[in-house]
Amino acid sequence: MSAVLQYQYRLPTRLNVAKVLKNFNQKEGIIYLNGQVMMERDDTDVELPFRQESNFFYVTGVAQPDFHVVIHIDTKRIQLIAPNIDPDHVMWMGMPDSLEVLAAKYDVDEAIYVDKLNNILSSASTVYTLPITKTNQLGSDIKLCNDDQKKKLHTAFAESRAYKADWEIDIIREANRISSYAHNKLMVAAHVGSNESKLFAKFLYECNYHDAFAQAYYPIVGVGMNAAILHYNKNNAPLSKPNNLVLVDGGCEVDCYASDITRCFPVGGKFSPEARTIYTIVLNMQKACLEACKPGVAWEEIHNIATEVATDGLLACGILIGDKKEILANYVTAAFFPHGIGHMLGLDVHDLGGYPEGTERIDAPGLRNLRMRRNLEAGFVVTVEPGVYFCDFLIDPVLNDPVTGKFINKEALQKYKSVGGVRIEDDIVITEDGHMNLTTSPKEIEEIEAMCASEE
Repeated sequence: MSAVLQYQYRLPTRLNVAKVLKNFNQKEGIIYLNGQVMMERDDTDVELPFRQESNFFYVTGVAQPDFHVVIHIDTKRIQLIAPNIDPDHVMWMGMPDSLEVLAAKYDVDEAIYVDKLNNILSSASTVYTLPITKTNQLGSDIKLCNDDQKKKLHTAFAESRAYKADWEIDIIREANRISSYAHNKLMVAAHVGSNESKLFAKFLYECNYHDAFAQAYYPIVGVGMNAAILHYNKNNAPLSKPNNLVLVDGGCEVDCYASDITRCFPVGGKFSPEARTIYTIVLNMQKACLEACKPGVAWEEIHNIATEVATDGLLACGILIGDKKEILANYVTAAFFPHGIGHMLGLDVHDLGGYPEGTERIDAPGLRNLRMRRNLEAGFVVTVEPGVYFCDFLIDPVLNDPVTGKFINKEALQKYKSVGGVRIEDDIVITEDGHMNLTTSPKEIEEIEAMCASEE
């Protein structure tokens, strides 16, 4: 039995509760969270896709709408609060799980109906909530915490979620397995005459076929110059040129835990000389970063490694010219690599914990876009996603500046611009002595070309 199947019906979320309580460090009172509710589209009764609030799922494992949870700090007792049975709802949606089934299905001490919630909360010395917790329906006699205490509880959740348990890593690994498979299928399916939309649809299909019904974010499928748009989401352009690269950034969820993978491949199955050059630069960026990922290393140092390798590659192919130290000092490479090297990954694709309390952003091109700034520690799951992009909006200001423009060769830039953009992204776990890569989709040029040439 796989690890994911082992946890499928009863995730050991009590372990997460224990981590939150330890980090929160209060002696008494109650922690109260409400889960997400079923939302409807504008002025209609058409339901929007439901996705549970991540902190609520972290301590309950409940992916259904309209639930609440109460955690008694002194006894560590966990009460799952279910919505009352509504005959109208039962008529449309069927009978919900009984309280007995809920108590067996989830890692809680008791399941009760919501009509008992106010009585429980009113007995507490303090009711601690997160900043996003909705409290407008609670009784006026309930002693709610103040804003500083809400912030402290949020910090406790963020620090707890930053360090993944083995069972959480197992689930993220399964999400990576499914997403990697879907990426592979897109390499096989791409051809001249197809469309971004068909690849987008196939990615969703492959994930759904393997029981991953939710995406961690809206997938990006960009061909040619669309690959230079970091969060491109139109996904509707034709695949008209065999030498064009397709950038696919997509990752499914399994049990609300995310994957986040990016791969690039040629429409016609063979890398052009220009695409091969830029792709190799990005692959070298990632390899150097991965080699450096281990406990104790500052995340901005990983980013700086990527920037330095990118600078070497862009100098070697002639796009950048001049003194390397001056290029780095003037942040010229950030025009081609404008985003951070990666981020925390977990119940959210950009997971909590990237910026601990009091940590400031670095105000410099590229570095200011880091979604994380802290030293790596064992148990972190992070993405490593270097890229090189040819986006006029970002490059032109640097090119036209008299100080920085001298470092860019316009002729070489024009030669490589049609590559559009390349990003390679894997999900890794930081271990005691290094890291473990959870992403299995091929990324060596020879492997990608072989995958593109294979039969569906």
